[in-house]
Amino acid sequence: MKRIFHPGGSVVTGDDLAVAVMYYAEALSLRPQVDVVDLPIIDDTGLVGRVQILIGGSGRLGCITVESCLSELLEPDTVDTLRHKARAGTASGRASWTGDGLDSPQFDEFDY
Repeated sequence: MKRIFHPGGSVVTGDDLAVAVMYYAEALSLRPQVDVVDLPIIDDTGLVGRVQILIGGSGRLGCITVESCLSELLEPDTVDTLRHKARAGTASGRASWTGDGLDSPQFDEFDY
């Protein structure tokens, strides 16, 4: 699971969903455009819900891996749609962000 940080707070969603959002957000920022994405999330009480987030433009997103005892949120159609939208507006058909660094140590894992 991954936590996406956005200007309004943060949400926990599935790994593939979070990576697709980051990929699409980068593609939008290069155009420059914005869009609203609709994602399944796990709220603070452990219930599954949905969130709509405005991405692209000058909005800032961050993403970290989080541990969860709940099952991974999967929504392959949403992942495919976001990846298709990211590729659709780029000259090469591909955005430059590859997800590098998502499996590197997170800042909260270091001793301070």
